[in-house]
Amino acid sequence: MRRTWITGHCWRCDAPNVYVLWLGPVQSQDHGHAPFSCCRPCVLRLEALVDAYNRRVPGFR
Repeated sequence: MRRTWITGHCWRCDAPNVYVLWLGPVQSQDHGHAPFSCCRPCVLRLEALVDAYNRRVPGFR
């Protein structure tokens, strides 16, 4: 997967004007959808959470 970092706003830690990576669309029940982008520290944190989830859910993989 190719990652393209752009200057933007991190939707996880609320940091403005940082390099962010688009992770996909986020959907709201009441307000539609928007692009979900995070800075490097937040991307790494999300990757750690995904890894932890996959390790503790039996038969997930």
